[in-house]
Amino acid sequence: MMKKQFILNLLLNLGIIFLVMSGISAYQSGNMLILGLAIAISIVLIYLKVVLLKHVKSDFVKKQEERQSVAKKSKKG
Repeated sequence: MMKKQFILNLLLNLGIIFLVMSGISAYQSGNMLILGLAIAISIVLIYLKVVLLKHVKSDFVKKQEERQSVAKKSKKG
């Protein structure tokens, strides 16, 4: 599961970097349509990255809680 999230994070980072570079290039050339599209798509990718990070954090917290509960059960038994 972590491999999937790692690859997705990597692809999101590459997409954001590519769109920022495209936006800068479009701005310098005066192409406002491409600039607008680059901004819009990069906002969506940033939103998806935030959602992914929240999901990874909640998974991490769940795993920590499971480890603590297993450790408590082993001490009692």
